Amino acid sequence: MLHGVQRLAGSDAGFLFIETPEQTSVCVDVAILTPPGDGAPPLTLDDLRRRVAERLPLLPAWRWRLAEIPLGLHHPVWIEDPDFDLDYHLRQVMLPAPGGEPALDELLADIEPQLLDLRHPLWQLVLVHGLEDGRQAIVFRFHHTIADGAALLLTLDLLLDPGVEVADAEPRPAPPVPSRMALARAALRDLRRQWSEVPTMVRTTRARFAAVDERRARDVAEVPRAMGDAPGTRLNRPGPPVRTYGRTLLRTSDLQEVRRATGATLNDVVLGVVAGALRSYLAELGELPDRPLVANVPVAGAPSDEPQQTYGNRFSNFFTTLATDVADPVERLAAISAGTAEAKVQLDLQGRDTLPAWLDRLPPAIARPASRWMIRRTAADPTTANFNVLVSNVRVPEPSWDLGGHGVEHLWMSGPIADDAGLNITVVGYGDQLHVSLVASPVAVADASAITDRLHAALEELVTCTV
Repeated sequence: MLHGVQRLAGSDAGFLFIETPEQTSVCVDVAILTPPGDGAPPLTLDDLRRRVAERLPLLPAWRWRLAEIPLGLHHPVWIEDPDFDLDYHLRQVMLPAPGGEPALDELLADIEPQLLDLRHPLWQLVLVHGLEDGRQAIVFRFHHTIADGAALLLTLDLLLDPGVEVADAEPRPAPPVPSRMALARAALRDLRRQWSEVPTMVRTTRARFAAVDERRARDVAEVPRAMGDAPGTRLNRPGPPVRTYGRTLLRTSDLQEVRRATGATLNDVVLGVVAGALRSYLAELGELPDRPLVANVPVAGAPSDEPQQTYGNRFSNFFTTLATDVADPVERLAAISAGTAEAKVQLDLQGRDTLPAWLDRLPPAIARPASRWMIRRTAADPTTANFNVLVSNVRVPEPSWDLGGHGVEHLWMSGPIADDAGLNITVVGYGDQLHVSLVASPVAVADASAITDRLHAALEELVTCTV
């Protein structure tokens, strides 16, 4: 690889390939800061600029921009932006009166579908003024190509932990931008090396999928397959390039009580709460399908000897039933728990590194049109959906984050949606609460409270029936 150049993994590049003017791959996270105390001044954009400038040496991806490879021979590369301008990435906004949480949700709904300019490093920080009691928020927009949830949490820790030490270093000029010819030659070298490994990969992949098929033939819990096992619903219909956005809080202790009473995992209980909410939502619309809804659940990728980085996507995922065809909430949770346990077994048999390894070797000339064709196919015919809802659950280790004397009181994270999958629910365990965010197409969910209110009702129902 060329000096100062890093090729995107196939899993990273995939978020570029599915992006269109109507469908972004941008993630939006929001940290609510504690109010200023003892007469302390509010945080200013200069305060934020100083902190980011201080921590930039620890966050190399924040200075990278994309460089495409001629003829789409291989995945794009990251190069250090020779024209990097920190001020371009820092913004501030005052919420319109009367301000408060509803105005913040409207702001987040507005910026969710906005594209990031691929000519610059793919992130922005927005300092938000105008919340209750003098509170402020920091909104972090970043392209999913840069990072998954684990990389993001490390990034936030390096940015917001006041105890992080940064070695003094003289500013250095960015390496020269490689020529198109140099990029093409490097791409061909990488492809030759990677494709020399394909015969071995074919044998390994066949053996792994044979093991999965053998497992599925046994008397085990059914795991949904991609492409058609999910029922077609309004959650899979294409919508306009606008977003429904909502947030809520659930008490972690309530979910832990259900976990202890049932033997399910905490993630299973989260899925059970989501299942109860979606079952109620679709039933009220007269659209509850006979077949159970299917969730796409991101999980940790293959183990690696490399330390966690602040960039890159290393996650894997599995599909699992939400058992929305089961009326009893306890029986539904039991079905979900059995399904997720079996899905993880089959994922490990398949190999969490199998799909990423193939994506690494699939050039954009093939991967980009194939990715968009799959999305268009489901958008045109929702009965071919891979899944109905993406449910991500992450836990933040007890942080001591602080920015200019302001702690982080709440943290919500949210991911993008697609034309064929119009609902994304992200759950962040922060402090003693679960911070739940919802991003949806208005075709899937016109009013976020139709789901967030039902999440509380579904959790209350589980607590009542099990504790």
